[in-house]
Amino acid sequence: MRVKTREAFSPYYNYGLVPLAKDEEVSGALALFLLETGSAVDPVDDDAKAWRPPGHEEPEPEVPAELDIEASAAAVLAWVGDDPERAAEALVAEQEKDKPRSTLVKQLEKIAAVEPAAPVEE
Repeated sequence: MRVKTREAFSPYYNYGLVPLAKDEEVSGALALFLLETGSAVDPVDDDAKAWRPPGHEEPEPEVPAELDIEASAAAVLAWVGDDPERAAEALVAEQEKDKPRSTLVKQLEKIAAVEPAAPVEE
């Protein structure tokens, strides 16, 4: 785990003060300590970016009761979940649009277990 300081400061760590300069990169247990204490640091690697305080949970997105095909693809997929019937409903609605979102259509076809439609040749 690695973090980078946003300012110079000296945290009390491991029974002593540790002087840190601005823009200094810190790794390991000290980096974790700085994150845990809310120090003026920015995450550098994936582990530091993924760190969340204990008890911190990402809020569950609210899933609407009815399909809104004009919503973002993520919202449509959240509404569908892993329900093949909802996926089929959303797929029909998406394909009826003037410009269906091809990536969303593919994901809905996979969930609905529908064979992909053959490309229309003109």
